[in-house]
Amino acid sequence: MSNLRELFFSRACVIMPVEVTLIVTDVPPLITLAAAQCLDYLLYPELPVIVPDAVFYEATRQIDKLGAQEILDWRRANSLRVRVEPTEALKNEFERLARQGGRMTKDLGERAAVETIRNHPLAEDERAILLSDDRDVDRIVVIDPEKIILLTTWDYLRQLEEAQRIQSADAVFAAARERGRNPPSHELWSQHDPEIRDAVRAVIERAHRDSPKR
Repeated sequence: MSNLRELFFSRACVIMPVEVTLIVTDVPPLITLAAAQCLDYLLYPELPVIVPDAVFYEATRQIDKLGAQEILDWRRANSLRVRVEPTEALKNEFERLARQGGRMTKDLGERAAVETIRNHPLAEDERAILLSDDRDVDRIVVIDPEKIILLTTWDYLRQLEEAQRIQSADAVFAAARERGRNPPSHELWSQHDPEIRDAVRAVIERAHRDSPKR
């Protein structure tokens, strides 16, 4: 059996860390964290953050919707750390709407996420953490299963809590509910190989050691 910890976090504790990127592949994590006023939690592991443009657009196109303004303000304040990745999927969708009218296709965010990952093939020393609350997102992981680890918002917050980067994952969800958001609380963490879980913890704990507690 291959050593999945080595695949995900090769030589991280011995010589040098691998490059790890956090990719938000659908809208719900952004809305939940925005509703709780906790979007900065995406920055706590000190990793590059990528949001496909279609996902960002879906989260912010109706400015009066819950979390939209917070997401826009957060991205503007962190433009050097949060990259909204342009995709052909969104460009083509705009062109289709201009020609035909109608509504945006429901799987646009997923197609943009797939494109983002395919257009940024992970090198030998690169890995990606996908943050998603879409129960069908497993189809994205098959693009490069040895280098991609899928977490739900709940998984992600719990790991920040265990690393003492935040006080409480429950408090974040409670704050979101107070603003009318009912965040999905399913988890994938227990389904991952123990060595993969150790590797994710190592990434977050490394940031904890290198940065002052917030």
